Amino acid sequence: MNLQSSILDAICNVQDERIAVWDADSGTLIFSNQPFAEFLKQKKLSPQFTDVLNELLTQNAVSTDLLQRHLSEKGYWIQDISIQEPTGQHKLSKIRLSKFESGEQKMILLRIINIEELHSAIDIIRQEKQRFEALFEYASMAIIVANMQGDIVMANQFTKNLFSYTDSIFGLKVEDLIPQRFRHKHSGLRESYNHKPENRPMGQGMPLFAVDSKGNEFPVEVSLGHYSIHGERFVIAFIIDISKRRAIEKQLLEQNDLLEKNNREIEALNDELEIKVATRTSELEETLTKLEESKSELESALNKEKELSDMKTRFVSMASHEFRTPLSTILSSASLLAKYKLTEEQDKRDKHVQRIRSAVNNLTDILNEFLSIGRIEEGKIQASFSSFNMREHITLVCNEMTSILKQGQQFDYLHSGETLVQLDLSLLRNILINLISNAIKFSPNDAVIKIRSDVNGQKILISISDSGIGIPDEDQKHLFERFFRAHNVTNIQGTGLGLHIVSKYVELMNGKITFTSELEKGTTFKVYFNYE
Repeated sequence: MNLQSSILDAICNVQDERIAVWDADSGTLIFSNQPFAEFLKQKKLSPQFTDVLNELLTQNAVSTDLLQRHLSEKGYWIQDISIQEPTGQHKLSKIRLSKFESGEQKMILLRIINIEELHSAIDIIRQEKQRFEALFEYASMAIIVANMQGDIVMANQFTKNLFSYTDSIFGLKVEDLIPQRFRHKHSGLRESYNHKPENRPMGQGMPLFAVDSKGNEFPVEVSLGHYSIHGERFVIAFIIDISKRRAIEKQLLEQNDLLEKNNREIEALNDELEIKVATRTSELEETLTKLEESKSELESALNKEKELSDMKTRFVSMASHEFRTPLSTILSSASLLAKYKLTEEQDKRDKHVQRIRSAVNNLTDILNEFLSIGRIEEGKIQASFSSFNMREHITLVCNEMTSILKQGQQFDYLHSGETLVQLDLSLLRNILINLISNAIKFSPNDAVIKIRSDVNGQKILISISDSGIGIPDEDQKHLFERFFRAHNVTNIQGTGLGLHIVSKYVELMNGKITFTSELEKGTTFKVYFNYE
């Protein structure tokens, strides 16, 4: 077999393109591969060049004369058009026409390439990029991403505001955000961190300072994380301005100094005025009481500030872990997706597209929980009571959540009593979705999730039981706290905010929530409304 025959045989066996060649003068079909021949047969089309061209262009409002003129002048024509397949479906395809010569014979080559799946994948990746950028930009703390050389490659809007930059912060070095007197040490510290990177607070036990574009210094807390993409490592820094906390600490020290000074003065007066002790005792005790109350108030304020700092540290640690996993999944799947171009690799493309969708849903759930807890604490969520059918509403929620059941799992739902209730429908729906999804997540395959509801006059009871891993006794008292997760679920994905949000929603509707649990036997949550 000569080279020309080998090339022709290879073209004939291409299955993901429709290829045809016509005589440019007569419009007579000279060659076509099998997919194009089947297309003509199924569409019952004449093989003449003008007939095929009219069929492709009519449904896309493209002028045949304009195409012919462009082909004559340029020798080629390329355009994305929609093609109605023999099945009736419309698919996006790229049409490539080009003129060439074989000896003295002039010919026209047509290639039809299906690009529907490629465009869908590109749209999905674009949407995920937009969601990530929204999450990054709306974070209420400064976030900076730098490479191993200390060049800033990403920074959110909060960073620009904190450091008083109006233009882009990209291209600056990390050292540009550090006071001049500390910069000579920072390159060595960066090299040390690059040698042994870990997720941790920066400069433990040491005061840290930053400087804005105007030269103003301010104290900060910095938490560091790291990740790698395509073999290149990056450091992510979460920066918090602690100026207010330092002011409170300074005030506390001043109050302590004042207290010590007053104590010394009181001791001196006692030495000099022993004969007046009886008459002055009550006044001195009153002074001491006020001073102790002032000290107690300041210590309480410091404890609250420390609690807030601990909560922010837990948030940074959790966010760094929970965001990195789905983002890495999206990036790796997006990279692999571009490599699978053949039709027979569709199952591989579908697998990575599904991984991207799953990771996006995970990010969306995490973001919704963060937004919900913020709105609750700001008092932006209020209960809006309305009348609705309890049984129908719970049945609808169960039907919607059937798609996330594990293999063999099923719902067992029973309702007793009346059906109409007066509650906030939206808050109740969120409570049900959270408790039922937990029951599914922590139960094994083939488990039954039992759901019961009872309405007796104004009294309402809802219970959700699973046969899952249960909650350790030592963890049960912390279950509804922010960011708390039991010791036996550290390997199961979650933020530790779901049950805290549920408890707040129940409180908004003047209800209460209780639970009973036993390790490896399951957990039952009960929600009460209008019970004394």
